[in-house]
Amino acid sequence: MSPGKRQGKTRLGKQPPRHYFFLNPYQDARFTSCPNCGGKTKQRKLPLVIHLEAPVLLNLNKTCRYCPFCDLLIAHQDELEAHLVGIFLEREPEMIGNDYLVVGTVDRPVWQRGNRGDLSVQEMLDNLHDFKDYLRFEPAPRWAPP
Repeated sequence: MSPGKRQGKTRLGKQPPRHYFFLNPYQDARFTSCPNCGGKTKQRKLPLVIHLEAPVLLNLNKTCRYCPFCDLLIAHQDELEAHLVGIFLEREPEMIGNDYLVVGTVDRPVWQRGNRGDLSVQEMLDNLHDFKDYLRFEPAPRWAPP
């Protein structure tokens, strides 16, 4: 994995970038081992900031896989989307199925303030840690020639 340079790219957050990020689209690959270094991943629960197409910023405290050696955060797309459906099913069902982007993380005290409704969008952006880079991995084929 080569570190992605964020220089010259537009950053949303005003805090230093944290973590490389991979949104895992594969339901049959849970990445208990790091796809980059092969080491065991750990679980880390942290507040993700998600931008939805209908200009909405959402704070979601989510358990993800994490490789401390590579600073790689892995969120499983199917789990994340199930959380989003659960959040919007009762309140705003028209939001279900909209495009979204996980833009970064915030510190836990900021997330708690957001849960109480004491956080404006500008304050969230002021406290946002963008990701260092977005990565993509392909799982190894699981077949062998005869």
